Amino acid sequence: MMVINHYHTLEAYCKAINIHPPKWQHFDIRSFKENMRTVNHKMPPFKHEFYAIALKVDGTGYAKTGNYSTENLKATVFFNSPYQILQWDIAPDWNGYYIIFSEDFYRQAHHQNRLTERFPYLLSDQTLPLKVSTEETQILEKLFQDIQFEFDSEQQQSSEIIQSYVEILLLKVGRLFEVQTQGASVNRQERNSDIKIVSRFKTSIELAFQPNNEYLELHPHQVQFYAEKVNLHPNHFNAVVKRITEKSASEHIYEHILSLAKSKLLNSSSSVKEIAYELYYSYPNHFGNFFKTHTGMTPSQFRKASL
Repeated sequence: MMVINHYHTLEAYCKAINIHPPKWQHFDIRSFKENMRTVNHKMPPFKHEFYAIALKVDGTGYAKTGNYSTENLKATVFFNSPYQILQWDIAPDWNGYYIIFSEDFYRQAHHQNRLTERFPYLLSDQTLPLKVSTEETQILEKLFQDIQFEFDSEQQQSSEIIQSYVEILLLKVGRLFEVQTQGASVNRQERNSDIKIVSRFKTSIELAFQPNNEYLELHPHQVQFYAEKVNLHPNHFNAVVKRITEKSASEHIYEHILSLAKSKLLNSSSSVKEIAYELYYSYPNHFGNFFKTHTGMTPSQFRKASL
């Protein structure tokens, strides 16, 4: 069975593909030309926890996101979402730019709104590459260059300015997506309904694990809990989630629990037992077993290894 590496931080991702470390924890921008000096030109399938948008102006080889590939496409915009499987096999002649950023980076500027609620084309089943004309390429390339300039200048309010540029980029790519996929869906209304269900599900996961919430006596670890909130049978609900995101509902729940658990283990002095209760486990050993199953380490081992 093939092992798919999973990179939890931008620093780990940059190290894995052999480029210099990022300046910021939640955002980075690179030119492909700069990367080509050191980057691994061939990467086996892997995952990371960030959104990325790339403009390939030219270059041979391919990058594959989920089920979509840039092979045989010249000027292209392509993007990926957290936990999506990526791989590439590229030549050193790639030219263009990409940004990569976390959900937290987006929310800092946009009042806690989920990125996929505003830009559903970023949901993982939608991430097909988009062909771009010469004029569109020039417009997008200038926008990436403006982001790069602001990022390199490190002046006052640079972060806020970059967040505004990123919003413009997301809007422009969304417009391209709508034009190029218009009429491609057999039943767009049904699809939009599914997307809304997935967005509500992701929001519900976050709310369910907030401190002192109303779900204390319920079961926020179980798919049925979320299916009931949208009045769907768990099997149907899971099918919708998997169709849109390429992951089961359980995978989304587990990923969120693991993310919270790791953050608490690394950034708080709470005991493992206290963290288990904070994550609404009735028995701390159930939390310990869950964590070890998904990470290969006990919570205590993970905390010690990260010191």
